Amino acid sequence: MPKPLLLPASPPLRQLRAALPFWAFGLEGPWLGRHLGTQLAALAATQPKWAGLATALAVWNFERVPLDPVFAADALAASRTAGDGAGRRAFLGALAKRLRPPAGEDRWPRVRDAPDAQAGCAFLRAAMDGAGPSLFWHGRAFAFALARSLPDFARDVAGRLRADAAMAPLGARLAAEIAFAWEGPRAGLAALAAVDAALFPAFTALAQAYGLEATGQADAALPILTRLWRKHNWHPGLTLRLHALLHPLVPCDLDALPGRLFVFLYTWNRAGLLATTLDSLAASRLGPARVVVLNNGGTDDTAQVCRTAADRFGPDRLMTIRLPVNVGAPAGRNWLAASSNVGPGDLAAYVDDDVTLPAHWLETLVAALLADPLADVAGARIVAAAPGAARVAQAADVRLLPPDAGHVVRPLVNYGPGPDLGLLATVRPCASVSGCCHVFRGAALAGGAPFDIRFSPSQFDDLARDLHGFLAGRRAVYAGDVAVAHQQHAGPGQAKTAAAIGQLLGARTKLDGLFAPSVMQVAADRDLDTAWEELEAKWAQVREDAASRLAGD
Repeated sequence: MPKPLLLPASPPLRQLRAALPFWAFGLEGPWLGRHLGTQLAALAATQPKWAGLATALAVWNFERVPLDPVFAADALAASRTAGDGAGRRAFLGALAKRLRPPAGEDRWPRVRDAPDAQAGCAFLRAAMDGAGPSLFWHGRAFAFALARSLPDFARDVAGRLRADAAMAPLGARLAAEIAFAWEGPRAGLAALAAVDAALFPAFTALAQAYGLEATGQADAALPILTRLWRKHNWHPGLTLRLHALLHPLVPCDLDALPGRLFVFLYTWNRAGLLATTLDSLAASRLGPARVVVLNNGGTDDTAQVCRTAADRFGPDRLMTIRLPVNVGAPAGRNWLAASSNVGPGDLAAYVDDDVTLPAHWLETLVAALLADPLADVAGARIVAAAPGAARVAQAADVRLLPPDAGHVVRPLVNYGPGPDLGLLATVRPCASVSGCCHVFRGAALAGGAPFDIRFSPSQFDDLARDLHGFLAGRRAVYAGDVAVAHQQHAGPGQAKTAAAIGQLLGARTKLDGLFAPSVMQVAADRDLDTAWEELEAKWAQVREDAASRLAGD
């Protein structure tokens, strides 16, 4: 039997790396998608060999965020270049025209960022009602609904579009996104039946594959994702996601570990959230892990919550430490490791007090950590879980951009636009991972104080620790197969008050002051090399797998 034809990279990865170095970081984050799209369009304007990829990325970005004026205009230009049918060109032309920014747009950022979400809804409803045929404010309204967890407002936007004969296909597309975001994968799959796959082929395939995999039908999802990758094998996220499906992590046997295993939590006056987290933790597979809770100066019912949980965990499985005052997150983390006498051969997980954990979280994170000899920490994908929140990814892997005039340390936290559709459920090494749920080798915690107390009460101490490890030749590994549901916003976005914003800005200044620009340039270069090496290796492996499947079709 002749050897199946191996699919070529389109375009070759070496050319991509030379022209678009950040490509390996992914295309899902809002900054990355726009930045790379702008760079690619500029390349295509002078070098025709990039025109095909520029067209493909423009269409992809539009399908993921169809109410974005820039993406819609780019998709229209791409449609003309690609020679699409008259119906598709007419739809894109009408949409791009109706998404042009109106006068008065500059008023929106102030309203958008205000604490009162209902004031934002009122502003946007009035803007939509008075906009005539313009759809610009519909786009702002849908994005606001996702960001502020307003499902009814999102449905209002989709309903307005469905009532517009020319835009009814877009209304159905948004309705599917709403279903995946708030109602779950089964509802999302049902809503996909009304989406015009000719107008939104990539979104339809990606969402269908995600919905099937999320409802336990991975065997049905795999061929859909494989076909999508054959057409879009330039997309780094598709490559990594397909590789993760084809080569899933084998969970670790926690009972066979040579050292001890700990799960650490620190908490302050959040007894209700802590109770839910401990219930979730007790229901997961922990092996011989010992759970230690630091009551960080709390005055609520945390002590009783811990006593109740101890009965569920069993004798000597849950220990509580109570401090008379709140010493902050960095000191709390250090206290937990030191009081438990974590040694180099042990493993320790830190878990926030407001999360819901999947059953396999610990055995999968430990497997990812132990599989990478250079990694000293493994972290999970963090998704929103607050009541009424859209299921969006808050954080995936953390990459490093080179220093610039504004900051020495420039972390790039990957996350996706809109609801989580699986592209971040990948495994790869990186510079840092979210501190919401991460597992350390004991050697990274033993001795001294690994978490810098200058970042108290909180913010960036986990990132600073990861960066020190990275600069010492270690690294993190991101295991996005583990989705940890988080009750509050992860990272700087949670700062709302003037005091919180001030504390964040102070911590940001401290972070920049810890590292020299030349050192962070070296770190950014190494992180980029790491991302490309991983992408190239997994692309080659997926190509072999896809070629074999192609031969079997």
